[in-house]
Amino acid sequence: MKLLLFACAVTLLGFTACNNETKTVTEASSFNLDSVKAQIAASNAVYGDCFAKNDSTTFVGCYTSDACINPTGVPKICGSAGINAFFGGAVKMGIKKIVLTTAEVMGGKDGVIETGSYDLQGDGGVSYEKGKFIVMWKEEGGKWKMHRDIWNSDAPAPAK
Repeated sequence: MKLLLFACAVTLLGFTACNNETKTVTEASSFNLDSVKAQIAASNAVYGDCFAKNDSTTFVGCYTSDACINPTGVPKICGSAGINAFFGGAVKMGIKKIVLTTAEVMGGKDGVIETGSYDLQGDGGVSYEKGKFIVMWKEEGGKWKMHRDIWNSDAPAPAK
């Protein structure tokens, strides 16, 4: 009798384990990093071109509604209004395009991290500044958007 109960318990555990494994595989399969990478690449192209078109609406739309940016030399800026004001300042400085080059993308359904380099360009593709960035992406409204964005220049610090 004990042997029969033991066999039933092992069988029941086996079914439970298989059921949990199937659920985990199904949940994991809903996230596809290659698909997210493609969405990030498309967003980066649109984002970079917003300056030539002076299109702050599309620019701000690349960020989540509660996004924060962390520019070099100033406190972090959060929210659509602040990010829009930052965009306006960059346009006034003569930025016409940002070329973003992704080095790596990693993460999961709760958030993805992108690292890479940037090139701020003016008229005729003249490079104003080059540097590196880290962006935390988050899905919002079915689209992957920038949630936290930090960058810094490769230029040496000014002499004191």
